[in-house]
Amino acid sequence: MRSEQEMMKVLLDFAKNDDRIRLVTLEGSRTNKNIPPDTFQDFDISYFVTDIDSFKENDQWLLFLGNRVMMQKPEDMELFPPESNWFSYLMLFEDGTKVDLTLIPAYELEAYFTNSDGLVEVLLDN
Repeated sequence: MRSEQEMMKVLLDFAKNDDRIRLVTLEGSRTNKNIPPDTFQDFDISYFVTDIDSFKENDQWLLFLGNRVMMQKPEDMELFPPESNWFSYLMLFEDGTKVDLTLIPAYELEAYFTNSDGLVEVLLDN
């Protein structure tokens, strides 16, 4: 399993090199100081993007994260139509690393922070 530092580097290096990504946030248990770290924690990451459709065209851009064992795209499922403009990738990788990556249109930035539970850490602001 990759370390937290390794994963953060991979996630942030990709974002720094893609002009469509304007902001990167970390959410969930990794931001909660009251929860001790454990090997089962996933990485809840959001990329605020200028062109969400260009990411959704195909999944090849996700190869930077490594070899996937499993991936779900909840907003792409017919049984549960999307409730927002966001798009999520729930992924498990060969090394056991779990990443929940959400694409959020950059214009929804203010609404995101207004409705957040406070467990948000800004990792990159382009």
